[in-house]
Amino acid sequence: MKRSVVIEIICYTFFLLFVYASLAKLFIYPTYLRDLRRSPLTGNFAFILSVAIPAAELIIATMVLIPKFRQRGLVGSFVLMALFSVYVAYVVFFAEKRPCSCGGIFRNMSWRMHLVFNAGMTLLACAGIQLNKTNDLVTVSAQSSC
Repeated sequence: MKRSVVIEIICYTFFLLFVYASLAKLFIYPTYLRDLRRSPLTGNFAFILSVAIPAAELIIATMVLIPKFRQRGLVGSFVLMALFSVYVAYVVFFAEKRPCSCGGIFRNMSWRMHLVFNAGMTLLACAGIQLNKTNDLVTVSAQSSC
């Protein structure tokens, strides 16, 4: 029972994070696209990323709420947060230009704060994957023993 509550909290955390982040980007889309174009790693792919990132965030946000797709949604959360973490780490340690392509409150974070936040969320996704995997095994074995 407790494991299920923790999994739910993790999933709703990612749901809120990804819905908020995607909508924040879309509400300031021209600024978001401009910042992606100015970024050292994303400039050549700015338009594709400006559509793909918010779309992926919304898809993953939906997946973590649907039990059938939850594990895939948690894996998607992990992959997205790991990619964001690598990108932010690159900007922090190697980039001369640092345009922020984030929206909302994330736009006000320093790059180092952003890196710590992303790393923490990546670890949370990893924990969610493990807990959900174990929870699925417990549920299956309980159902098969009935």
